[in-house]
Amino acid sequence: MEIIDSWEDLPKNKKIVLALGFFDGCHLGHREVFRAAGRLAEKTGAIPGVLTFWPHPMTVIAPSRHVPLLQSREEKAASMEKAGMDFVIFYKPDEKFLAESPEEFMETLEAIPGLSGLAAGENFTFGRGAKGSSALLKEGLETRGIPVEVVRLEEEGNDTISSTAIRRLIQSGDMTKAARLLGRNYTITGDVVHGFRRGHEVLGFPTANLSFTEDRVLPADGVYATFAIIDGKKYPAITNIGKNPTFQAKERTIETFIFHFDSNIYGKSFTLEWVERIRGEIRFPSPEALAAQIQKDIGRAEKILERR
Repeated sequence: MEIIDSWEDLPKNKKIVLALGFFDGCHLGHREVFRAAGRLAEKTGAIPGVLTFWPHPMTVIAPSRHVPLLQSREEKAASMEKAGMDFVIFYKPDEKFLAESPEEFMETLEAIPGLSGLAAGENFTFGRGAKGSSALLKEGLETRGIPVEVVRLEEEGNDTISSTAIRRLIQSGDMTKAARLLGRNYTITGDVVHGFRRGHEVLGFPTANLSFTEDRVLPADGVYATFAIIDGKKYPAITNIGKNPTFQAKERTIETFIFHFDSNIYGKSFTLEWVERIRGEIRFPSPEALAAQIQKDIGRAEKILERR
């Protein structure tokens, strides 16, 4: 997949169709937008791509506001490639761009060489004050000869699929329901970093401490059945996220004990796939009591992961 940062680097002398949106998480609803872009591209003899924004526009409008995200830029690009998109434009929004009227944004789109169609979710907004809607986009550009497909919001059971709903589920620890809306288990990729070494030296369980950025959506504190994906291979694991109250720690960490794995992966990158929450964080009266509980947690995790 080609990753593009400016209009000037768009494919030359080719017809293109763009999926529009921020697409945080690339969930089931987003994938419907990508499919719509793919259908339009096939119909018009074009190549399908994505116009998205990085960083989140809210970081420009309100820099002090914390915007938790479901994916990094690299993870998002990988999901879009998997969905069949040939390229992605990561447009960097600035104050000037965000102050443009909806009409100015549509004029910018119309001027893109080879633009043969657009696809967007029905909740897509654009322009100053988010006054532009997908309905306005369709009305404004189809009169200029550019077809626009508006994709209705997807639902899973009684739940509307949205990035906001998925963030809330993850932050509450409901990884099973979040996975249904995402269409996959939630993942976080990071490097293995040094922690406090309590897992190995005190409890007897060697753990890998996963680094994470402040802008990532994190599951509620507790213990989870997880998979660790290392060098393309998936290993069953158990993960604790939190401040480890038994040792009165102050920093929030993600510590993973990988079953049947004894390689040194310090400094390497791996992906943690969150499957199901086992319990919340508990302060135990002693390290020995915590170690005994971890043995029970491992047993529960093994049974959960055997079914996945």
